[in-house]
Formats: sequence, structure tokens, C-alpha cells
Amino acid sequence: MNRILIVLAIVTVLWSPAVASGQDSTHAYSNELLPNQGYPELDVTVGPSGLSAPDTVEAGFYYVTLEAEIADHLAYMNIVTPPAGLSDEELASQLLEAGNGDIVRSGWTFFGGTNTPNPGETASFVIELQEGAYVIGASYYSVDQNGADEIMLTADFRVTGRVSDEIQEVPAASVRLEMNDELRYVVSPGTIPEGPQIWEIINSGVHHAHHVVVVGVPGGTTADAIIEEAAGLMSGTPPAGPGLFAQFAPGGYAALQSGGTTTWVEFDYTPGTRAIICFIMEDGVYRPHLLDGMVTIFTVE
Repeated sequence: MNRILIVLAIVTVLWSPAVASGQDSTHAYSNELLPNQGYPELDVTVGPSGLSAPDTVEAGFYYVTLEAEIADHLAYMNIVTPPAGLSDEELASQLLEAGNGDIVRSGWTFFGGTNTPNPGETASFVIELQEGAYVIGASYYSVDQNGADEIMLTADFRVTGRVSDEIQEVPAASVRLEMNDELRYVVSPGTIPEGPQIWEIINSGVHHAHHVVVVGVPGGTTADAIIEEAAGLMSGTPPAGPGLFAQFAPGGYAALQSGGTTTWVEFDYTPGTRAIICFIMEDGVYRPHLLDGMVTIFTVE
């Protein structure tokens, strides 16, 4: 690995969900609104005993909850369709590479997921599952190892045709976050009300998968300043004095989504300034989307 990739790996590890979740939490994960939407629950638990999840469900909206089996561990999950022909070892390895290392290989479709914010806590999101065959990938790891001890497990997962005649309504989101092939986030409204809000997260593109990493930043921070500092870190030029990255506070996460997918999450923010950043890299490129402009600032009032 050359010097640029070493620095890039440091930046990626510093701001992966594994590390951010271990700090004094200002994560805005909330569950006041989504559980009351009336969707059936889909519970996922992962740990040394294995990956516990339903193997078959009917098509429709689900309130998905993730939990680590071990109380002092964190957990990650995503619902995916992998490329054909992968061995079980390759499947787990490439899922871990995407979730932990932010490197996305070709041929994968990521439908969305989450990461628990702190040991002993759960994380949740809503997703509409269409008929078909999927894989649930879920991992667990300790905070103090910064994800180095992360173990990824997989389970086949099938969604059958809708049996019930009941029509489910789309979650009533008050915030819309679009991710696109121009490597941009678009947040609306521009100023987010404080308190619990349901966020609709849409990847409107075709060619790129993205995730959502929200961090608290000092007032007046610009997207250009974050990009400039990230570029300096990659080139081995640390900022003079305390940099922006050192002032980031963890503030929320949504796992990889490929083009054409949508998930709904709930965040509860207090007034302040926050940034949304994409650290995802394409296999063989190893350049985070952040450096191509995929960072945006929003305020909460």
C-alpha cells in the first residue's frame, strides 16, 4: 500500500461508524415516530451465536431493528443482492470490505441498513421490500478495537409476494435527502426543525452506491473546508492547529444504498450545524466521494 492509501485508510477508519460510535454520543438516533407508523417489525440480532433474522417475509414495508448480541459490542447490517458466483467466504469478505472499509465492488446492490450507535443500544430504519431473493449481512465488533475484530455473518433472505390485501402507506417524512450520480447530497428543507424528524433517504442515481455519515461541525463550517482538509490528510499534510476533523461530533448514520433504493430513518437533532459526508470508494479507485464534492452542510433550528 502506498503512502496515499495509508493516509486514506487512516481517514476512513477515523470516521467509520465503528469509531464514531465509541465517542461520547451526540448521535441523533431516535425512535419516537417510526415505531408508531404501524409497520411489521423485522428484528436482526448478530453475535457469537450467529445471525438471527427471519428467512422469509411477505413483500411490504418493515420497521427493521438491529441489535448486537453482546452488550458491550456494536452491530452493522445491510440488505443486499450480491454478484453471482461468490463463495461464502468471498460474500462475507466483500460485505465486510464495504461496511468496514467503505470499498464497494461492482455487481452488488445495497438496499440499506444501519449501525448501532452505542453498545447496548439498537438502531432501526424502515424499508419497503419487494418480492425476490436477498442476503442479510450483519456484523459485530467491540468499540476499543476500532472495527479490527469485526466479524461479518450472512443469511439468505426471501421476500414472497404480498399476501395481505392491506395497503401500507409510505412513511410520512418531513426531511428528504437525495444522493445522486453527480456525487452530491441534496437536503430539503435547507433548515431542519429541531426534534424528532423522519428522513427519507433516496439514491436517485444509477452508477454509485452511497452511505450517510452525519457529523456535528462548528458553526460557519463550509463543505469546501472539509474537502480541503480531507485532501490534505490524504497527501500527508495535516492542518496547522486543530483541524475540522478533530472537531467532528458523531451525529447519525445510514448504511450503503445503491441507485434506485430508498430507506427511512429517524433523527432527533438539537439546534446547530452539521455535515453529511460520503466516504465510499469505488473498487480500484480508492478515492472517497467526499473528495469529489460529496459533502453538504445543513443547519437545525
